Amino acid sequence: MRRDYRTIFVLIGIALIGTTTQSNAASEFYKGKVVTYIVSTGTGGGADYYGRLATRHMERKLPGTTFIVRNVPGAGHIIGANMIYAAKPDGLTVGSFTTGLVYTQLVERKGVRFDLTKMTWIGKGATDIRVLYMSGASGIKTFDQLLKAKRQIKFGASGVGASSYNEGYMISNAWNIPIRMILGYAGSERVMGMLRGEIEGQPGGLSSMTELFSGEPGTIVLQFGKEVPGVPDANDLAKTKIAKAVAKFMTAQSQLSRFVAGPPNMHKERTQVLRATYRLAFESKELRAEAKKSRRPIVPLYGDDVTKLVQVTMNQPPELIALLKKITNIKVAMMKTKATVKKVVRKGRRLVVDAKGKELKVKISRSRTAVKIDGKNAKRAALKVRMACEISWPKVNSEAKEVSCTNK
Repeated sequence: MRRDYRTIFVLIGIALIGTTTQSNAASEFYKGKVVTYIVSTGTGGGADYYGRLATRHMERKLPGTTFIVRNVPGAGHIIGANMIYAAKPDGLTVGSFTTGLVYTQLVERKGVRFDLTKMTWIGKGATDIRVLYMSGASGIKTFDQLLKAKRQIKFGASGVGASSYNEGYMISNAWNIPIRMILGYAGSERVMGMLRGEIEGQPGGLSSMTELFSGEPGTIVLQFGKEVPGVPDANDLAKTKIAKAVAKFMTAQSQLSRFVAGPPNMHKERTQVLRATYRLAFESKELRAEAKKSRRPIVPLYGDDVTKLVQVTMNQPPELIALLKKITNIKVAMMKTKATVKKVVRKGRRLVVDAKGKELKVKISRSRTAVKIDGKNAKRAALKVRMACEISWPKVNSEAKEVSCTNK
């Protein structure tokens, strides 16, 4: 019943907005128009799912308008976020990207041309609290056991600068836990890595970590919020200044999952229309039923409430920013592999190489992988078949830190 009343209030709000000449004009503006929704990853995965979920149902709630999803992967979501930020503020371009860009902006990473505090925030679709998961093979079943472990703990992360990477080091520094960070573990590889004993723990969103339960007999030992019964909240365990800052930051960031934003200074009345449409979509029974069937959480927030949450998340104390910058300068041990390029995929985004008769696959990131050809910096698109290369990477069949090649 509560949800029905809320929907009625939304409809009343829409009707009131529509009484003004400006709002009527804004609503009429969208008839026959195409709204581009940029998803800053490739197809598949959580970000793409929520983007397509939002556009399908927003199109239903704003008749006469067409919403299309444009996938713009690259540079750890930076390319897509830059594109959204630079779009015309006419209300025809919005999009989504990872909350990991909060870290990216705070440490002033090269290539960032956006400011999250200046973007026009439409809404957010979910809350995904951050948790720390420990594998069954680790023998660690509680956070207290982790604190008392007298050895280095192997944490996994998908790559340098990923949320799991940053959060692993933040937890390590906040609670003085000695860790060894091992890269190249995401998705199904994370499960296999834990089963093989290659990694023992990994931070991440609750929705991602619960996927481990079906394939790996581990447990969640710490959460940044109060959602998992019987698991301690990091905010209650934080005693030092830096631990309190880390707990507060990761808890706030948890609230910003699956959001939608537009460029700065977007047309005011059109922003109101998009916010109202987004609200109607995410309050609808149809959207919630679809999300439930896909086991995707829906915990929405709208408009200015999201803007305020972003402001709180970005307003961090100097000690936390100093820690994040320290983390960006950590050198992760790499292994080196000599190989010959057999195949170049998608203009250098992937390589298939031959290493002493063994076929390996190499991921090449535009922002995180340094490419050199004959000793000179080069673009990944310049990589060619039959080049002899030395690959620096955390493990085989993962993303390379550096690829140094020569023309035979």
